[in-house]
Amino acid sequence: MYKYSMTQWVSGKEPLEVTAKRLKKSGYDAIELSAEPLQDLEKIRCILEKYSLPCSSLCGIFPKERDLSSSDEEIRRNAINYLKASIDMAAYLGCKTLITVPSAVGLHAPAESMERAWDNSCRSLREAADYADKRGIFLAIEAINRFETFLINDIASAKTFLEEINHPQVKLMIDLFHMNIEERNVEKAVNMAAPYLIHVHLADNTREPVGMGQIDLLHIYRLLQKISYNGYLTMEFMPRVSNPYLAAEKEGAAQIFDSYTQEALVYCKTIEKIIDDHKGQ
Repeated sequence: MYKYSMTQWVSGKEPLEVTAKRLKKSGYDAIELSAEPLQDLEKIRCILEKYSLPCSSLCGIFPKERDLSSSDEEIRRNAINYLKASIDMAAYLGCKTLITVPSAVGLHAPAESMERAWDNSCRSLREAADYADKRGIFLAIEAINRFETFLINDIASAKTFLEEINHPQVKLMIDLFHMNIEERNVEKAVNMAAPYLIHVHLADNTREPVGMGQIDLLHIYRLLQKISYNGYLTMEFMPRVSNPYLAAEKEGAAQIFDSYTQEALVYCKTIEKIIDDHKGQ
């Protein structure tokens, strides 16, 4: 049986306690927090303890001013410092996984060349990984689709990137929404990621909860079972509107997240039961 969490950032500026209460009520095992170290971490820890929700992972947030691939040394240094502070946040909250995007989300081309951006990002990650090693934290490289960023878009490039960095604290994660866009063969991609896989994001092809679109989650679960994946499965869904960030902050949006949160977990546990029942036949 898998452990389930949900990422905090999808609910916008909703107070953490509201999200934590929803997850606990719905039967989740943990929560994935946004990696924003300049918060009251003691207050966060108290809320998580109140609802018995460990922090499964931190989701790194990488706007243009936190671009690990930048040729602007000030921007790149800011990104590295952000990662180090997020590593400290993870350690404080007892979390082992920090999701990391090697280039800025929202940036669709490098300032100079792809080769320069790749080299810059590798150097940045090696430095951050050395720091992560001291705190016992793993950096999980996430491949983001080409409409959101430019450097690492699929599992093949993520694996090549990871192998070039060649650091034990740098691993991979997979995200079903991004894979649905970028991968021609999901089984091949999962198998490729398998030796390094430490985290999984769940969302359907529409980025709504799994079960509301076309992704064959039963097939995904069987692939994860085949490679003996036993880490967290983290929901990362969004409302089906043009501006989900705005929707998350509107009055009444909590009802959407209440239903999405419950329906996603029920569907995932149904898939698990199908697999378990098939084993017993």
